[in-house]
Amino acid sequence: MIATALLTGTAGGALAHPGGPDDTIGQTTTSCEQGGETLYDDRYTRAAVGQIDAVLVTADTRAPIAGGKVVLIGVDACGDSIHRHLFTGNSGQASFRGLQPGRYQLTAYTSDSDVQPITSTEVALDTPSTKTVRFVAG
Repeated sequence: MIATALLTGTAGGALAHPGGPDDTIGQTTTSCEQGGETLYDDRYTRAAVGQIDAVLVTADTRAPIAGGKVVLIGVDACGDSIHRHLFTGNSGQASFRGLQPGRYQLTAYTSDSDVQPITSTEVALDTPSTKTVRFVAG
């Protein structure tokens, strides 16, 4: 059985990913115009405030799935196409930070080599907000 739950609110304190240049950007406003942008590495970058956390767990024991892959695709409110992927940490969580408002599709896999996803779900992200999606495998 495959299940997905969408929870809205503040995510727990578990660390899922060490982060990287594609994971987080400076956060000030959500305007798509230069007035709402932040100077980053000598270029203007639109600031973003949204976050989607994905949590992967097993169906039988609800144990976290470490090393699972989560893919996020979508189009943000500024019209930019977004395609990111992260791997879950020991807590089974991966956090997509620095997102503009928009509609995103999340697809979860139990590992990087899996070709069959656990499941996929759509998330509408409003600003400012953090949403948590729980994927249950098994």
